[in-house]
Amino acid sequence: MTHSDPSPVIGIDLGTTNSVVAVVNAGQPKVLAVDGASIMPSVVGIDPSGKLITGLVARNQQVAFPDRTVTSVKRQMGQTVQIPMGDQEFSPPEISAIILRRLKDHAAMALGVPVDRAVITVPAFFDENQRQATRHAGELAGLKVERIINEPTAATLAYHVHEDRDINVVVYDFGGGTFDVSIARMESGVIEVISSRGDTALGGDDLDLALMNHVADGFQSKHAVDLREDTSARWRLLHACESAKRDLSTEETVTISEEFIAEKDGQPLHLSVTVSRDEYETLISGFIDRTIECVDQALRDAKLTLDQIDELVLVGGSTRTPLVESRLRQEFGLAPCRAVDPDLAVALGAAIQGAMIEGQAVDAVLVDVATHTLGIAALAGSGFGLGDLKFVPILHRGSPLPARYEDAFFAVSDDQKIAEIKVYQGEHDDLKHNKRLGKFDLPLKDPTDLRGKIVVRFELTLDGTLKVTATQSASGISEELSINNALSESQEEGRADALRRIDDLFETVEPIPAEDASETQPGWQPRHRIDAAQDVADPNSSAKELALIAKAIRVAGSAGKEDAEELHDLITQLKEAVDEENDDLIDALVQEIEDVIFYVEQ
Repeated sequence: MTHSDPSPVIGIDLGTTNSVVAVVNAGQPKVLAVDGASIMPSVVGIDPSGKLITGLVARNQQVAFPDRTVTSVKRQMGQTVQIPMGDQEFSPPEISAIILRRLKDHAAMALGVPVDRAVITVPAFFDENQRQATRHAGELAGLKVERIINEPTAATLAYHVHEDRDINVVVYDFGGGTFDVSIARMESGVIEVISSRGDTALGGDDLDLALMNHVADGFQSKHAVDLREDTSARWRLLHACESAKRDLSTEETVTISEEFIAEKDGQPLHLSVTVSRDEYETLISGFIDRTIECVDQALRDAKLTLDQIDELVLVGGSTRTPLVESRLRQEFGLAPCRAVDPDLAVALGAAIQGAMIEGQAVDAVLVDVATHTLGIAALAGSGFGLGDLKFVPILHRGSPLPARYEDAFFAVSDDQKIAEIKVYQGEHDDLKHNKRLGKFDLPLKDPTDLRGKIVVRFELTLDGTLKVTATQSASGISEELSINNALSESQEEGRADALRRIDDLFETVEPIPAEDASETQPGWQPRHRIDAAQDVADPNSSAKELALIAKAIRVAGSAGKEDAEELHDLITQLKEAVDEENDDLIDALVQEIEDVIFYVEQ
């Protein structure tokens, strides 16, 4: 590397459902394993003993202890909400920071060097607040966020970093919680994103919910019991439907079975329903239609026709749904490209961007674009003041980044003392249809005639920082607003508290097992080698118990009546023993459950 800082810049795909971390070393992009797998579920929890758990362990806990577990936090990024987890509450950036820190720690262990720099990806249609909330999460995780880049853009790098042809590419990115489509032009080693569209509230989660609601409605019609009203039953059903969705990618029919999922009049109720692929595709067709509408809009923005598209790249786990591929084949007349695992492409592309920042030789130049129009509120044709304000665009969607644009406005009256600059993001001239990003005041000095001229400048950097500057031309008085964090003042004051709380949680985390360092990358020369064997305690038993509970619940769903009853009774006892930290009873119950599972699976 030629960069003065020898530490690697990792690439992180911070996903709604799963997250991935990757790095480029010796010119090769590589995904780094987390807990022995290439992807880590984006799930965070606090186990009954008060310890922080993440990834698969936290996901296994969700069915048994949903009130202690947080999923799909990405959909709440940029919102000023508090998310309960156990007896505590956390902001969305704090939960995301826990995921990022766990990925960072695993990367450091795998590479054998400290890791504190990252490129993090976001959906192309994330707004400025969502982007800066992601940046804040990275900072809370102890990372210097070198760049925030769009997910489809990152995927384009993964597929075409060494591409010599001049082609137009559509990147269709359908993930767990969001959808994006970007159109990129590859020409002479330059990758230029020329348009992006998307929906930050559309993803695989919605497909799961559609199937879950279908099954729950049928169960309610038959038994007059709504499974969605019981938290534990709802999560069991949602997990079963998510599994069925994956199976329907390769099978024509699946049976969703859950024994003892509910109770009525003191009698247990069992769920067993068969769903065909045709039935499932009917349920989700409306969602796929919405993605195709975004594709059509992106093509119009790029001023391209379908026959001008040379390649179609699929990214995100939801693209494995057969209906997605069939609709896209019908739309483009092209066979989709799957040369890179759709779950890993975004992280690999982020790692390639990180390598560019490090100074590694990468045969590509990346040009991204603004995905939203930015402007201010003004009296159209008049200036600032009271009355019927409209949205006046200054920096338009599709502008290549970095971008800088300015426009002139005028004070409303000669005695006006202050111009209020309200910054918005959106595509509509009616302000109520757009999103306000912030505001600031510009003091005016004798705003008569040309002295009332105000120049407003928008600057949007490659890393997503927006700076708005307003200057009174005659006096030179200037004020600016930098939208480089999504925190309110009260949240900013709580930054130190957020760091302390996250640090306290990580004090409870079990050390990463030494065997996870087995993929140490050749070529890294660590300044401070991490001793993988240092302070490695015995694995926390609660993680194993939570995994066993999750497995027992799944096995009970397809077991006979007597075995299912026995398993559910043992599960209840084990939950109580875990809560009470009764180690002897836990060991005995674990053995009993394992024996029953072994018998059922024979």
